[in-house]
Amino acid sequence: MENNSKSGIIGAILIGVGCGLAAAGLALVIPAVASWSMRRAEEVIQKGREHVEGAAALFGEVAGRAQQRFGDAAKTARGTTSKAAGVVETAARHLKEFTASASE
Repeated sequence: MENNSKSGIIGAILIGVGCGLAAAGLALVIPAVASWSMRRAEEVIQKGREHVEGAAALFGEVAGRAQQRFGDAAKTARGTTSKAAGVVETAARHLKEFTASASE
């Protein structure tokens, strides 16, 4: 009986030591895993920023080109519109002159 009691106490001590070592191991592993996770997250964020910056630069370039093309198109439209207005004015003047000379 005495042997069983000693074995029980030794078993309980070994379980306590095992739990202590497990806690110490977790105390050492958790900061390492947290550090690795943070480093990995920073790398992912940095790559994301690079992609966003690249996309923003590309979008800015495309927008600049589009703005230039729209500006050119607006200039052409203004020129064409003024020419068309001049043609309509000339036609109206000719019609007015024709109707004035026909009524005389």
